[in-house]
Amino acid sequence: MKIREFFLTFLAILAVVAGEPHRFDNYQVFRLTVEVESQLKALKSVSTGPNSYEFLAEPTRIGRDVEILVPPSLQSDFDSLIAKNKINKKLLVSNFQDLVDKERPNKFASKAAEDFGWEDYHSVETIHEWLYSLEEQYEEVTVIKGGTTFEGREILGVNINRNPGQNPGIFIESNIHSNEWITHSSTTWIINKLLTATADEPGIKGLADNINWYIFPLVNADGYEYTRNVYRMWRKTRSPQGLICNGVDPNRNWDVYWEKGGIGSSDNMCDGSFAGPSAFSEIEARTLSEYILSIRDNLNFYIGFHSAANMLLLPWGHTIDPPPQHSQFMEIAEATVDALYARHGTVYTFGSIYTTIYPATGSSADWVYYTLDIPAFTYEFRYMDTETGEYYGALAPPEQIQPNAEEVLDSLVVLVDKATELGYMNNNIGNSKK
Repeated sequence: MKIREFFLTFLAILAVVAGEPHRFDNYQVFRLTVEVESQLKALKSVSTGPNSYEFLAEPTRIGRDVEILVPPSLQSDFDSLIAKNKINKKLLVSNFQDLVDKERPNKFASKAAEDFGWEDYHSVETIHEWLYSLEEQYEEVTVIKGGTTFEGREILGVNINRNPGQNPGIFIESNIHSNEWITHSSTTWIINKLLTATADEPGIKGLADNINWYIFPLVNADGYEYTRNVYRMWRKTRSPQGLICNGVDPNRNWDVYWEKGGIGSSDNMCDGSFAGPSAFSEIEARTLSEYILSIRDNLNFYIGFHSAANMLLLPWGHTIDPPPQHSQFMEIAEATVDALYARHGTVYTFGSIYTTIYPATGSSADWVYYTLDIPAFTYEFRYMDTETGEYYGALAPPEQIQPNAEEVLDSLVVLVDKATELGYMNNNIGNSKK
C-alpha cells in the first residue's frame, strides 16, 4: 500500500511541475447496487486515489447504491470484481473528463473581483477579493475571519446584519469538502441575492433584514485550490500525514463522538475519509470551531452545504437514536424540502445523518448541535439537472449554480419561518449541553 501511495503522490507532484491537472479521459462512472454483506465488504476493500478508483457515493451499508469512478487501466480489474461478487451495475458517465471540462468553460476569462459572476468557478483569491468588495459596497457587510488553513490561507466569510443586537443568527459553512465546488458558488450567489433583494421579493428580503448571517463560502481553501490545479477529486485538507500521504477529511475531524477509524470514517491516513490522528488535528476544523464558540451567543441555527445527494440531514451521525428535538427537526426539514421542490421540481429526502445517508462521526453539524444545543442541518445539493435528468454528481456545470442556489434560498425562507414558529429563532436560545 505504501509503495503504491508513494507512486501516486509522485505522479501528483509531476502534474504540478508540468502545470497540468490530472486528466480523466475514458474514466467511467458506474452505479452499483449493494444487496448483501459480501458485496459491501468487497467494495470497501478497493484502493482509492489518483490513477485508481474513486467513490462518488461511498459503500456504507446494504441497500444504499454506490457510485464509483473507474479508470481505464482498472476496467478489467473492475469487471472481475463485479462478476466475482455478482454486483449489478449501471453506467452513468462514459467519459468523466467531459464533466470536468464542462465545469470550467470560461477558465481563461477575467478573474477580477469586479467581474465576479456565476459563469465559472473562481479561485480562492478571487472569491476573497469579492467578499472584501462587498464590505466596501454595503454598510451591513463585514468580512470575518473564521480561521486559518494548513497552507496559511484565511478562512474568510461575511457577516450580514442590518439590525445589530436584534436579529437571530444563522451560520452557513460551505465547501468543507474541497471537491464539492457548487457549494461555494451557490453560497456566493445566495450572499449576492440577500444583499440585492427588493421589496418585490419579500421572503428573501426578509431574510436579509431579519437575520444576522455568518456565511463562510469556502472553508477548505487549500484542498479546493488542489482540486483546481492538480487532482479534481481531492476531498481532504492538505496537511502531511506520515511520510507519503496528505490530508484529513475535515468533516470527520470535529470533537464529537470522534474516534480513530470510527463510524463512517477511516483510520488509514491515505483514505479520503481519514478522520485524522486526533480530534481537531486539522487547523481548519480547530480554528473554525474556536470562531464558532466566540459567537455562540449570537447563533440560533447552523447549516452546512455539501454536494451531492439530494438530501437534508439532521443530527445524529453516530447513532440511530434520535435527539430529543427530532420531531421538531423533522417538521422543519419537511417544510424546507417541500419549498425546495416548488421552483424546479428537485426532490430531496430528509432525516438523520445516520439513517438517511450513512453513519458518520466527527462532523461539524453534530459538533455544533452537541456543543451549542442549536439545530444543525446539512444540505446535500442536487446531483443532476432536474429538468433534463443529466447526471453530474458533485461536478455541476456552472449553468447549474443559479437554479441550485435559487431552490436552496427558497427553502431557507421556509426553514426560517418554521424554525421561528417552533421557537428556535429567539435571541440567545442556544445553551451548551456541557
